Amino acid sequence: MDYNQSNIASPNRNIKKAYFIVFVCMIMQAIPFGVAQNIQPLFIPYVTSKFGFSLASFSLIFTFGAIASAICSPFLGKLYGKVNIKFLFLIGVILSSLGFMGFSFARKLYQFDILSAVSQVGCIMFSGLGVPFIISHWFPNNGKGKALGIAFSGGSIGNVFLQPITSHLLAASGPSTSYIIFGLLSLIVGIPLVIFFIRLPRDQEVINPSNTSNAQENTTIKGYEGAGAEAVRKNIYFWLFSIGYAIIAIPIAALSTQYATYFKSALNLQPSLIGILGSTFALFCLLGNVVGGTLFDKLGSLKTMAISAILIIIAIVSLLLSAHFHYISFLFSISYGLNVYSYMSGPAFMSSDVFGRKESSVTLGTISLLFALGFAFGSSLFGLIVDHFQFTVAWITMLICVVIGYALLLISIMKYKKQTLHT
Repeated sequence: MDYNQSNIASPNRNIKKAYFIVFVCMIMQAIPFGVAQNIQPLFIPYVTSKFGFSLASFSLIFTFGAIASAICSPFLGKLYGKVNIKFLFLIGVILSSLGFMGFSFARKLYQFDILSAVSQVGCIMFSGLGVPFIISHWFPNNGKGKALGIAFSGGSIGNVFLQPITSHLLAASGPSTSYIIFGLLSLIVGIPLVIFFIRLPRDQEVINPSNTSNAQENTTIKGYEGAGAEAVRKNIYFWLFSIGYAIIAIPIAALSTQYATYFKSALNLQPSLIGILGSTFALFCLLGNVVGGTLFDKLGSLKTMAISAILIIIAIVSLLLSAHFHYISFLFSISYGLNVYSYMSGPAFMSSDVFGRKESSVTLGTISLLFALGFAFGSSLFGLIVDHFQFTVAWITMLICVVIGYALLLISIMKYKKQTLHT
């Protein structure tokens, strides 16, 4: 009897340990990641005003950051499993935090560009690569998707309080002081978490729920193996899908990085209201991550991404209408927040659901690279259009990108799946 009880208690203890690691990762997504990735758009109007930069030229920081992280990801990914996980996380947190803090001392555009690249490479080390790596070791079988969803929701949770704090601090102290404060915050939160808590499981701690069942996870696992990455890359519909997704990344970049500038510079909204809009966006991002995963499981890639298209169209139209009715800006925060699944969990799900589970990580790598290039281009393109034609033309251009991108994406999903069924 005692033996059986100990066997039951041990898995329970392991589950608690595993989910504690998930909780730690969630906090890291909230602070170090949230600082490096989510609050920079709020700085744009203050920095451009202080140094006289054009919106297009300063927006290149997002381009350089995205390209640097995209280029470095394959090389950094090879280090995981070979180099101590704690060391890699530490390097990532330090690079991300010091890069962000360094913005305080930057005076020229190229300095901002270099520091953005440093910060984003650090961010991808502990977040984009590190978090999935560590969670896949704690949850090698069932439960991985749920654990990843909880961990990455930390970015949205962090935004709830980071957005209003950032808005108030910028209004009170300006960008230079704010950069230092948030960079220090990342170090103060991130380093102790890594040193004391980040670790891989010992053999006896690995979660292995082979005797449990989960309907939702079983649904996710269903599907076909596919022909593998090499065969997929020879198919025209894969490239139409990837190009469509890259075009979609252009308005996603603009919406993610330029909304605060639009609210402040074009609509003259108060910093407190911009902070509330940011917090509203963050709350619905949290909801969108959860709901989006459920939609993918229940409806599949085609219908779920069609819903995403509707949401992002609503978001852009809301921004256009907000110029006349400021309260409609809340509709942007809600609709675009709900759409977060399209670029967070969407790529990973679609790479296996549409193109097959066989070598899906390789397929995902290609899709992610093209998305990163589109994202890198999007913010700069938006800024360039604003500098020459104002915000209205820029948002209409983004709307056109949405229509073209989603048309390619949805058509390629239908055609590829139809082709696969016939094959």
